Amino acid sequence: MTDDLLLAQELADDADRIAMAGFRAHDLRVDTKADLSPVTAVDRAIEERIRERVERDRPSHVVLGEEFGGERGAAGWQWVIDPIDGTRSFVRGNETWAILIALRRDGETQLAVASAPAMRLRYHAIRGQGAHLNGRRISVSRIARVEEAMIAHTSVRGFVRTGQIDRFTELVARCWDARGVGNSLTHLMVARGTADIGWTSRANVWDFAALSLIVEEAGGRFTDRSGDDAVLGGTGISSNGLLHDSVLQAAGVV
Repeated sequence: MTDDLLLAQELADDADRIAMAGFRAHDLRVDTKADLSPVTAVDRAIEERIRERVERDRPSHVVLGEEFGGERGAAGWQWVIDPIDGTRSFVRGNETWAILIALRRDGETQLAVASAPAMRLRYHAIRGQGAHLNGRRISVSRIARVEEAMIAHTSVRGFVRTGQIDRFTELVARCWDARGVGNSLTHLMVARGTADIGWTSRANVWDFAALSLIVEEAGGRFTDRSGDDAVLGGTGISSNGLLHDSVLQAAGVV
């Protein structure tokens, strides 16, 4: 998949340039979508650029993106895109956002790139070939007890809104420490071994398609429940693998 990885990296380069040109811009326009989440002209410009490149360079492939849609679970080759995962962070000028690009075949991710240009971090993974950060191989931690674990997570408000707050706080109370860092960094921290558990309250397929492969290729496990609701998505849990069954039980995820 060398050619596909090269293309994915080029797509991420294009997206990084568009994103950083708009990051912390005084004239950044922010709109509100039907689900009350924010969207910017930057989100749309990135997805449009990626769609143009895929249509040109991979005309037999299709695209599913957060901003302009597409067919979920399409057969054959499909690029799954989240142009800016963490738009609220982007809008507020925080660095905790990322561009997520996944290439799937028949619904299974084969290649993934996650780029956090404001932090100068670029992750990638190919199925069966490991996960990498800025060109170096990464792996999950070896922490085997929840009481010694660092848990990364998305906003507490999200757990309240989805009715998971009691289970969330109980699990956090058991852990050695906890950090709220948004969806992308939550699971990328697990992949690089700086967190042992990651929990997203609720997200969609484009939020998890790339991250799940990166975590798994780093030696961890990822439970993707984004298919629970066709519109809203579902929860996502990652871990170093050693803790996974205990975390799923604590989260009430079966």
